Amino acid sequence: MSDQKETEVTFSGALSSDVRREHYKAGAYIFFEGDIDQHFYIVEEGTIQIFTKNAQGKRLDISVVEPGESFGELALLDSRARSASAQSIGDCTLIKVSAKGYEQLLSELPVWASSMLYSFARRLKHTTEMLQATPQFLPDDKADDKK
Repeated sequence: MSDQKETEVTFSGALSSDVRREHYKAGAYIFFEGDIDQHFYIVEEGTIQIFTKNAQGKRLDISVVEPGESFGELALLDSRARSASAQSIGDCTLIKVSAKGYEQLLSELPVWASSMLYSFARRLKHTTEMLQATPQFLPDDKADDKK
């Protein structure tokens, strides 16, 4: 986390039209699953809940994103619709980064880039572990125990 804090301080001076600060009130939605958008976000203050809905429409919380961490990278990297929704848990300040801003940050802030990749890998691992714990991925005898 210390690298992320150091990156945040360095980053705060690099704001432009491609990298801008936004404020959200508690409960505000940042984006919705299915949105088409070419931005990702870095949490400066506050926390964000990432969630999706299952086939029955029930909300499934995926992860909580904290200060110094980023979210929404997949839509930027693969140019496809958002795979999940994001909602502020409390008041928050986010840094919204466009595709052009992302390229700028990668070249100007290699420590930030490394920190972002670490955060992304950690969240991917967490999501995989969550999926592996669901009944459809458990061996038949363990899935029966979960019912």
